[in-house]
Amino acid sequence: MSLGRADSPQWGKLLEPGLRKIFFETYPEKSEQFNKIFNVNSSKRQKEYDLLLGGFQPWADKAEKGSVVYQDPANGHEITYTHKSFASGFKVTREMNDDEQYNVINKLPKALAHSGRTKVDTDAAAVLNNGFDGVGNAIYDGQALFSNAHPLKGGGTASNLITGDLTDANLKLAIQAMHSAPDETGNKIQYKPTKLIVPRSKEFVAREIVGSERKSGTDFNDVNTLKGSLEVVVYDYLTDDDAWFIMDPNIAQLNFFWRVKPEFKHEEDFDTLEAKYRGYMRYSYGVSDFRGIVGSAGAGV
Repeated sequence: MSLGRADSPQWGKLLEPGLRKIFFETYPEKSEQFNKIFNVNSSKRQKEYDLLLGGFQPWADKAEKGSVVYQDPANGHEITYTHKSFASGFKVTREMNDDEQYNVINKLPKALAHSGRTKVDTDAAAVLNNGFDGVGNAIYDGQALFSNAHPLKGGGTASNLITGDLTDANLKLAIQAMHSAPDETGNKIQYKPTKLIVPRSKEFVAREIVGSERKSGTDFNDVNTLKGSLEVVVYDYLTDDDAWFIMDPNIAQLNFFWRVKPEFKHEEDFDTLEAKYRGYMRYSYGVSDFRGIVGSAGAGV
């Protein structure tokens, strides 16, 4: 009597619970960095759509017994988020499982989870890393994310771009620039920037500027008016050591959609006794509004 496939001991499946545990223990939420900057959402559709409304013009005068002047909101922008799939895995032979003595197998799901986490943060950071490139990475209005010429539906332009290195003076200019950006029809918006996003190389400069009792970068005894006003967020996936950004999280529309969060699955080949383990995830990311975030590419730019 020969044993059929259903009678196979499926040794690879016996390994799966332990490897799965290692995979997810190595993928904790606190290790993610993009969720400090992006609005993280769940999705149940192939694509997600966001609509940036154009708003209304100022109210018109109404005479006694006169009719209300009704207006249509200015045409806005529709932004599409198309989810992409990502997968990777590793194989374990029966012989490797029988003979390995150095905990090699247990290291594989850790490495797989780490590379997946790196992929997510690298992709999300591309929104900022490419934010000064209006040629190949234009947003919904045809401009770079950070531009001094965002066209408004009500006419004119707005800016969320400044130049120069991270200094006390330039940080204040960035805050002023954020407060100057109106809605699509020119109405003023109330902003409150609370985050200063920097690469690792700017961490201590940023903390000195917003944490010192006295004004940073001077020999005077001036009070530091920026003290405690901004949280320093160090984003290790920024590729430009000079770039820096401020954000109002209540206004900013940097969005990340999970269609399928990272999962870990197993399959075993009956003939070769080779066990295959793979990770899979699906997501999209982008920007639905330039408002709420101001950026500088740094010194000399």
